[in-house]
Amino acid sequence: MRYRAVLIALFLIPLLWGAVSLLRAASAHGTPDCPGLQLGPDGEDHPGPMRPGDTCALSYDTATGHSIGTGTYQQAVFAQDLKRRSLYRQGTLFIFYGAAGTGIVLIAARRREAAAPHASDRWFGAR
Repeated sequence: MRYRAVLIALFLIPLLWGAVSLLRAASAHGTPDCPGLQLGPDGEDHPGPMRPGDTCALSYDTATGHSIGTGTYQQAVFAQDLKRRSLYRQGTLFIFYGAAGTGIVLIAARRREAAAPHASDRWFGAR
């Protein structure tokens, strides 16, 4: 009985993680985020959502004022799309894995309980 609860818990964790991944994928839409310094077409800092023509300084060195890596708006949109697809795939696989494992444990436990004699049969004889 205790092992069944542990196994179910171990399969419910990936099931929950899959649901969280699907929720993250569903929320990753719209304008892409710039994790660094966002520069407009004029080369100045532009806060707010990224717009076409903007570039993103992905790794910005504050000592020298130079960006080490940059990305365009189109690259940020492409990266966001890749991340969303990856999260959908990961979430779906984790949900299938968790649901299949939980189902197998529950079915095996029911079959084992049905095959086992009842405690009253051991003491009072079969009815």
